[in-house]
Amino acid sequence: MVPSLSIRASRCRITRTARRTALFAWSALVLTAMPAHAYTVIEYYNAALDHYFITPLADEIVKLDTGVVAGWTRTGYFFDGYATSTEALGTTVSPVCRFYIPPQHGDSHFLSASPAECAVVRSKVTTDPNFSGYIEETPAEFYIALPDTTTGECPVGTAPVYRLWNQRADSNHRYTADRAQRDAMVARGYAPEGYGPLGVAMCTTRAGVGDSQVRVTGQSPFAPGCDGAAPSTGTVYAGAEVEPYVATNPQNASHLIGVFQQDRWSDGGARGLRTGYSFDGGLTWSITQAKFSRCTGGNALNGADFERASDPWVTIGSDGIAYQIAIAFTGDSFAANSSSAVLASRSIDGGRTWSDPATLIRDGSSPFNDKESITADPVTPGFAYATWDRLDQGGNGPSWFARTINGGQSWEPSKPIYDPGGRNQTLNNHIIVTTNGGTHTLYDFFTEFDTVGNMTTPHLAMIRSIDFGATWSGASVVSSLHSIGTHDPQNPARELRDGANIASFAAGPNGILVGAWQDSRFSGGAREGIAFTRSVDGGTTWSAPVQINAVPAVQALLPAIAVRGDGTIGVLYYDMRNDTADQGTLLVDAWLTTTTDGVTWSERHVAGPFDFNRAPTAEGGLFIGDYQGLATAGGAFTAFFAQTGSDFLNRTDIYASTFREIPTAAADKSRRTYRAIASAATAMTPDWQQRLDQSTRKTLQQRRMGAVIQAPPRGMELQ
Repeated sequence: MVPSLSIRASRCRITRTARRTALFAWSALVLTAMPAHAYTVIEYYNAALDHYFITPLADEIVKLDTGVVAGWTRTGYFFDGYATSTEALGTTVSPVCRFYIPPQHGDSHFLSASPAECAVVRSKVTTDPNFSGYIEETPAEFYIALPDTTTGECPVGTAPVYRLWNQRADSNHRYTADRAQRDAMVARGYAPEGYGPLGVAMCTTRAGVGDSQVRVTGQSPFAPGCDGAAPSTGTVYAGAEVEPYVATNPQNASHLIGVFQQDRWSDGGARGLRTGYSFDGGLTWSITQAKFSRCTGGNALNGADFERASDPWVTIGSDGIAYQIAIAFTGDSFAANSSSAVLASRSIDGGRTWSDPATLIRDGSSPFNDKESITADPVTPGFAYATWDRLDQGGNGPSWFARTINGGQSWEPSKPIYDPGGRNQTLNNHIIVTTNGGTHTLYDFFTEFDTVGNMTTPHLAMIRSIDFGATWSGASVVSSLHSIGTHDPQNPARELRDGANIASFAAGPNGILVGAWQDSRFSGGAREGIAFTRSVDGGTTWSAPVQINAVPAVQALLPAIAVRGDGTIGVLYYDMRNDTADQGTLLVDAWLTTTTDGVTWSERHVAGPFDFNRAPTAEGGLFIGDYQGLATAGGAFTAFFAQTGSDFLNRTDIYASTFREIPTAAADKSRRTYRAIASAATAMTPDWQQRLDQSTRKTLQQRRMGAVIQAPPRGMELQ
């Protein structure tokens, strides 16, 4: 054994449960470790095991990326090797052997570019108990240069790849070409292994950061009773983070801020809203919070003495000032002694700290303020716009608006900007700003629910302002809505609270406007698909909606849309293509589909499958949010989304997946491509109309806090 590259195989045993879980997870990889024509070595991380793994093998990458081998996410880091020695074109390279370390020694993998070390390990498998059960999966997974075995220096034109050992019973090694990551691992207690003082194990011709996925959240930080409510109504799902949204800094593509609900209640809102911020493009995140409710520091002195908060939203201005907004409330909607408010907070240090909240509006038991959003002006420093609906007990809910022109230091008085009249209301108001041909335009997109008698009909609409929100146009229709909501196919009575009857809108270069939402028109009312429309004339006309989810035969839900600077459109959504006949589970995946023309789309797997049945119950449906987050910066799309886990004490977590390798031109030949589907002319049936009516009533009922209290589904009771 080469002393400086000692594997230090553990003599300890890991627990039976961990051993069984880990062995199952790796069984597919043990059987497929054969060299392929792959050059880039991708790094993965398993948070449950706290293990790292690297591979250049296409088959393994597919299994890890698609969840066939569950629990692994890309860290974003990669380095290059060669598939064969001849492809090194005369550069001196060594084969990298790979051994599988069995459960009794760690259930992991060991790699080495040193032929001498590989030979030593090979000889010890049958002679040294510390190496019992080791399996040599391949003597040459890839080829790479070896450093000077005395100094650790790499050949000219190459850079070091460091090897570090976790020094634990569950032996695991990390191989990284990033010096900062190497130093951080040493600070965590990892031991450097390799040649020279820094522990260099290999030398690569190229290293960098590619696609990544990071779990942002963990256990709840809130103490029981922090909301000061006595008695509480509903069920609180401690540890459940839901309904995320994300923004990128227009001046710094590596700076992101994401917000989400923490500890969701079954009958409305959450204990508080929390904030994640990243300065390295989403590779690492830190968590903080604004004072929107008692659990996050709200009190009578700072104007946030509320039991609950909801509907997190965040934006970053052209000057780097960040703003986030929330609804905060105490008590059920319209109940005696209840109150609701729209609160905004700003950060001038990238999201690390947040100001005391500004109260944009506050009401007692009526009206109820709901579904707010905030948008920083992309070109005018210091300007930001907030909008929401304000619902009275008679059913009227106009759009309200407030703005700041001094970076959130103060806000102008709020005002209504669109009243649909009668018992009609708006929902999901969201302002988009475009600057095209010298014209600066604000668009407020929303769903309008028009009620005549006992019938309520929704449609997507918008209003415009060309004077920074001082005055607004009348409403124009974007599209009709045919949303019926989603459910568990094996148990139709088990419904999901999803994005039914609300939409996601975004703007792109040259004034393009795009929208996506759930719609059943493509299946004649049989199931929800993802509808897409766009306008190239400032919202005057809109294209006929087309279906853009890749597998039309299954339900799809919760779309979020964004447009990259080069005009590439991305839509994040979930679907049920990998669900099974098992009535105890509802398997759902997240996908990112992109297009440059709105016709041909290219799909990437984001996460899953995960079991939606483990999600919290909110107002009668399984819930991970009314929306998810998708943002762009530079050439990247960042999905900020929720998915469930296996721990009922921590049902959901927020993840950040950044896709940095989406091509900038033409169709992506390396991914599955497909064409959008136009809606066929289908006559409305009584059954379809009934489902639309039920969906509309459900959407409106879910917006009234405390309207529905439902226990978790059978077998999912809180622990």
